[in-house]
Formats: sequence, structure tokens, C-alpha cells
Amino acid sequence: MIFIIGYGTIQSILLIYLLIYTENKNSKGLYYLISMLAVTTYIGILELLKIYDYHGYFLNFFFLGFSSLFLIPPLYYLFSVSNLKNQPFSLNFIFHFLPFILIFSIQFIEIHLRVKQMIFLAFVIQLLSYGFLCLNLINKNKEEDIKPTNTLYFLTICMIAFAICVALLYFTSILFNLRSINLTTIVIIFLTLFTTIIEVQMIKGLNSSLNFTVFQNKKYQNSNLHSQNVSDLNKKLVDLLLDKKIYLNSNLTINLLANKLGISRHQLTELLNKELECSFYDLINQYRVEYAKKNLLNPNKKHFSISGIGSESGFKSNSTFYRVFKTQTGFTPLEYKKKYS
Repeated sequence: MIFIIGYGTIQSILLIYLLIYTENKNSKGLYYLISMLAVTTYIGILELLKIYDYHGYFLNFFFLGFSSLFLIPPLYYLFSVSNLKNQPFSLNFIFHFLPFILIFSIQFIEIHLRVKQMIFLAFVIQLLSYGFLCLNLINKNKEEDIKPTNTLYFLTICMIAFAICVALLYFTSILFNLRSINLTTIVIIFLTLFTTIIEVQMIKGLNSSLNFTVFQNKKYQNSNLHSQNVSDLNKKLVDLLLDKKIYLNSNLTINLLANKLGISRHQLTELLNKELECSFYDLINQYRVEYAKKNLLNPNKKHFSISGIGSESGFKSNSTFYRVFKTQTGFTPLEYKKKYS
């Protein structure tokens, strides 16, 4: 058991080292993965100190305690989201860490054994829930221009299978009163195997420059965008957005924009991802929000309602307008208007 925990801890440290020195630092998922592995390393060292009865000498190191387990599922989910959807950091992400904050706040209180068992069950439920969230995310992105690799899919299936097995083991131990089963140790064994899988796939997928491409496949291998004049395409795109304000068309689709540029949808997606590092909707919504911001502060449009501004800016619905505006500015349209008017 000591060997497995020690092996897993060393593997986590080695993988963190590999990830830190990857060439492609623009993958936001990279930092979530490093954070997850750091938590895994912490849990491994924590268990080793307990086994050797050194925890009395390193009390400060036990600050996070067993609450650190609740960091792993949300970090893995955010890692998946950031790689597959190119989603920027949002304050809404903090809500994913509320279970950790809650458990952390009560872990130093004298807790009954039954409560500890319920806390562990909550972790299993959290792990299972995030596993299915990741699986749903993967299935949604199968037809997109950035799709998950088999590695990410396999890791997610492993998370779900592990959560189911531990849940069954948990209920079995409660039902038959099996006190000898150390569920925390089982979690550490899983984390060891999980880390090993990631490391093996990373080493298989990395090239000599350590380019971080293991967890997503860009379907650009057969693209002929290189045959196009990228500079001219960028100029046409700027003209459509700035001069013709094509984004004000609420029925604008990626196919329509591609036709305007005289290229295929596939080529347009590649252009946006490679040159502008954003998706079609990210780009269009950015221009729509900027247009809405100007109109909200325009004294000549004081008689316009908030929903009217959103509609004029190209948003099909009020809910989409409010959600996108809040995500990009941190304010609702009304809050923005009051603050800057």
C-alpha cells in the first residue's frame, strides 16, 4: 500500500513537471489539470505522513485535510470545459468549489463517525455527478471542430466507473458493518491509476517540443485553408464586422458568414481558432456586446428599453443578451447603464 501511494505521488509530481514545461501555454485547461494533480500530490503525501505517524510534526500541512478530495471533481470538469469549449474564466466557476468550502469549514469540528460517512458519500456523489457532466460535454462536442480524444473520453469513463464501484463498496460496508475497508485509501489508489493513465497518454501524445495536444483533436488535418490568403480573409472579416456590422443580423450563422467570405464553414472555424483563438459565437457576441454598450450610454436612445437594445444588437432573446452581457462585462445591462451613464 505504501509503495502504491508513494508511486502515485511521484507520478503526480513528474506529470506536473512535464505540464509546466509544455510549449503550448495557451490551453487554459492546462492550469486546471496542474491544480488537480497538485491536490492529488497533496493527498498522497498526507496519507504517507499518516501511515508513518508523522502528522503531529506537520500539523500545518494538514490544513486542507480530507476536504481537499472535494477539489478534484470540479477541477477535472473545468479542465474538460476549458479544453473543449475554449471558455474563459468566469466568477461563476467559484460555485463549483462550494462543497469544498463547506466541508473545509466543518472538518475541524468534532464530527461523529456517521457524519464522516455521509461526507464521504457526498464526495462519491460529487465525483459521479461531475463524471456524467463531463461525459455529456464530450458527447456534445463530438461533432464540433474541436473534439475530445479517446484519452479524455476514457478518463471520464474511468471516473464514472470508479464512483459507481466506491458507492457500491460504501453501501456494502455500511450494510454489513465492514470496518476494515479504508475508503480513503481506495480513492488514493484510484488517483494513482488515474495519474498514471494521464502520464502514459501524455508521453504517447507529446512530441519533442512537449506540445499539449493530447486531450483535443482539431479536425484541420485535411483543411486547405493554407491555400487561401489568410491576410485577405482577415480583412474581409473585419470589413463585414466593423463596416457592414453583419453581427446585427440575429439570424447570422457560421455558414452564412462563411459564404460571405467565400470559404467553407470548416475553413472559417479554422481561421477563427488559429488566427483569433475564439469560436464563432464568442466573436459575434463580443461585437454585439460592444454595440449594446455604446447604445446603452447613447443619449439619443434613452427611450429604448433594455430588451430593445439587446434586440437591436443582434441578440435573439433577452435571456441570451443578459447572460452574454453579464459574462463579458461583469454587469447586467441595467447595472452597466446606471454605472456609466
